[in-house]
Amino acid sequence: MSTQQRNGTILAATLAVLGVATIVLLAIFQAAPEPPWLWVSFAAAFVALEFSSVEVSDRLFVSGSIMVGYTAAVAFGRSSAVLAVALMAAIAAFHPDDIRQRRWRRPAVNLGQLVLSAAVGMAVFVPFLPRDVVTPADLPLLAAGAAISAMVYDWVNFHLVRFIVRRLYPERTVRPWSKMLVNHVALGVLGAFGGVFGAAYVLVGPVILPLIFVTFLVGQMGFRSYSQLRGAHLDTIRGFVKALEALDPYTRGHTERVAQFSRQTAERLEFTPERLQRLEWAALIHDVGKVAVPAELLHKPGSLTDDEYRRMVRHMLVVEDVLAGVDFLAPMVEIAAAHHSLLEGASRVSVEGRILAAADAFDAMTSTRSYRAAVTQDTAFDQLRRRRDVYGADVVEALIAAIEASGEQYGSPDDESSAVVERLVRERAIRA
Repeated sequence: MSTQQRNGTILAATLAVLGVATIVLLAIFQAAPEPPWLWVSFAAAFVALEFSSVEVSDRLFVSGSIMVGYTAAVAFGRSSAVLAVALMAAIAAFHPDDIRQRRWRRPAVNLGQLVLSAAVGMAVFVPFLPRDVVTPADLPLLAAGAAISAMVYDWVNFHLVRFIVRRLYPERTVRPWSKMLVNHVALGVLGAFGGVFGAAYVLVGPVILPLIFVTFLVGQMGFRSYSQLRGAHLDTIRGFVKALEALDPYTRGHTERVAQFSRQTAERLEFTPERLQRLEWAALIHDVGKVAVPAELLHKPGSLTDDEYRRMVRHMLVVEDVLAGVDFLAPMVEIAAAHHSLLEGASRVSVEGRILAAADAFDAMTSTRSYRAAVTQDTAFDQLRRRRDVYGADVVEALIAAIEASGEQYGSPDDESSAVVERLVRERAIRA
């Protein structure tokens, strides 16, 4: 067994024990949720929504299960709220895929993570629950308390995820969605709705349950629709990239690397998830204007003259102007245009445009082209630092730090190899 597997086993066992211990302690101090049929109904909805969570940002999966949890908490009251929701979270830890593939570590980790998050979140909510019967006057306090505790629930859940990732995969970084204030607020809103729905159940009775469950479903469909729209946008961008790669073989791999370098730099600069996604997508389409560039310019074996470069830029700007008319592409096209304007000498360029330009320059320097060889990584770093007044010192140092932290090496292995390749490239150009 490798060290990583051993660490995973220890962590999974520890979290599973903590999850089970939490359930046992809650069972001692809290009453079983009554009536059982109501708990089963809420548990089924909670688990179904948790199993159908959707990706709304890079590796960020959400569902409306938290809304179910707060509805149940109000419905069962102070004496059973924490235990009722913790039991739901415990069941949700056992995904059917894990059972079919006989995996135990992930369900064990999820058991601890979900139960602890739910227990802490609901414990924060309990003081907001009425000691006696719920009245209409309690609605504002229930909604506010549910919103606050839902954000605590989400915050605890993230920190547990971050701890798990760092323990099991120390070389990885947790994506900046971890700092996603918008996500915490959104889940707070869902918690508030859950608190109100719970109050509605107590005030009206079981007859309102169908309407509550339909609302749960509609909320989940909203997440799914957003996720599908995001997927369609990403597919459109990938289509542009494939079209460009078919026209220009050099571009194959280039856009992905520039997007990777841009993302790593932005993470170092602590971009919000929304800005990060826009920048990454802008990097993927930053050369899409080349589809309108004449073949004699695009495939010229040597470097372009100043006049040829200006002609190429004019053709690219035509495509960018067209794409800027598409609502979801407009922010990305703006970043790509800022990157091009920086190359032409503009001084007031956004941080995103400077990051994209620096990432593009680094990949260009460390890639062999038809008219020159790749330089070494250290040489490329030196060149970037010499142009820190153009890209910005913060951008340059963040890019260099990100590449060094990744442990990857780009460009020629040494100056001697670069010189040999340079000579071969020039000889090939002369023969051509």
